[in-house]
Amino acid sequence: MPNEIELKLRIAKEDIPRLRRHAAIRKHLAERAVTRRLVSTYYDTPDLQLLDQRVSLRVRRMSGGWFQAVKAAGHSLAGLHQRLEWEDIISKGEPDYTKITDPSLTPIFDDAALRQALLPIFTTDMRRTEWQLDYQGSHIELSLDDGLLIAKDQRQPLIEIELELKGGKVEHLFALALELQSDIPLTIENVSKAQRGYAYYRDFPQQASKAKPAGLTPKDSPGEAFEKAGWECLRQLQSNQAIAVQGDDPEGVHQMRVALRRMKVALKAFGSQDDVLGDEIDWLNDLLAKARDLDVLLHETLPGLKLPADELQQAQAHVARARSRAYGALRNGLRQSRYQRLLLTLGHLFAVGLPASRHAVSKTAASYLRRTHKKLLKQGKRLNKLSVEKRHKLRILARRLRYAVELFSPLYPGKKAEKQTAKLLDALSEIQASLGALNDLAVTSQTLERMSKRNPGLQPSWLAWQHAARKREKRHIAGLPTLWKAFQRAPAAW
Repeated sequence: MPNEIELKLRIAKEDIPRLRRHAAIRKHLAERAVTRRLVSTYYDTPDLQLLDQRVSLRVRRMSGGWFQAVKAAGHSLAGLHQRLEWEDIISKGEPDYTKITDPSLTPIFDDAALRQALLPIFTTDMRRTEWQLDYQGSHIELSLDDGLLIAKDQRQPLIEIELELKGGKVEHLFALALELQSDIPLTIENVSKAQRGYAYYRDFPQQASKAKPAGLTPKDSPGEAFEKAGWECLRQLQSNQAIAVQGDDPEGVHQMRVALRRMKVALKAFGSQDDVLGDEIDWLNDLLAKARDLDVLLHETLPGLKLPADELQQAQAHVARARSRAYGALRNGLRQSRYQRLLLTLGHLFAVGLPASRHAVSKTAASYLRRTHKKLLKQGKRLNKLSVEKRHKLRILARRLRYAVELFSPLYPGKKAEKQTAKLLDALSEIQASLGALNDLAVTSQTLERMSKRNPGLQPSWLAWQHAARKREKRHIAGLPTLWKAFQRAPAAW
């Protein structure tokens, strides 16, 4: 029951010659390249019972022989696919159930009714070139697949690169990918061939994905905790990428921003900061921020202004055009090699992990939490007297502490610690919400002011908004001292 680990990348047809003669392949080549034809047929029932049980069954014709593979659904992050695979040589081109003996699979494939219902549902016909590489001590099989996916009466061209780890370190997959990507505009591929084939039979609606617990435990080393936190942030970032590109659901962009913020907290907490990487994260965050601010303005702020219908329609039209431009810039950014390189760099960082440490992760967490908590208490003095800019910085710090508390809370188990953490998170959430409302007022005011200067017809809307905004701002500021006292009283579990 080997764990298949491979990194998938898309490559354009015109870039294949550059791959074939790339210096990284020539330098690390351990054997002569092999090119052969692979015809793979995937089986399932008409109602896709194997898919529903997160299992795939494939029979492949290769080099004059037949090979059967059963794969369990795994996960994909930054193009890195990890899943369990059972592969066997079989005598003919149809499934051989006698080869499926693993206890986790037999309850599925021992079902006579399911066997009877299995039939070919799609095929891939690929010309594959394989290079066996000795890369920094790891054995990596680099495969170039160029062919077709055949499903129903459809034929879809399919070209991709697979870097499969045969032995060694996962970090070397990312290192090799970065070396190739520096010369060839490769794109991370998080969808497997099987997933592409199944897409002809079932719709897989995209839904925004929120943050999940990273799964830290008190027994983790700092390195293990860092990897868990990093991979979870990367999962959330990529899970929302397709929705953000479509632009139909504002939550996609919002959750990508949340993922980036959480990632910055994890990098800072574990002392893994790099100026170049930080600049790239900030570049992506700026693209997301422009789209997000206009989403809030269009979908939340403007509808609540109670403007006359004609003025509201005019304002919404202006914001919608600005939003369209912001989303266009975001889509362009996500298609760039710069973004792909950022994802691969992050994948490499989390695969490498941290240097070995004798310290418990709870010590690393407590040090960061105390520093951030102390800094927030200091900056929050005279909270209701702070300028707009200082309130914004305070909001960022409160959010940073909240994300850190959420990340590290599993390190402090027990009912007392859980109650303390819950009170602190509630207090931080209230402060962040109030400061966030004030920030939204400031951003909206600036945006409407710029729009009214370009279009004098919006001047009445701008003046009406200013009048209403001042009243809302006063209410939020008046309530801040009470919220701050609740935060000061909230106990810390660390």
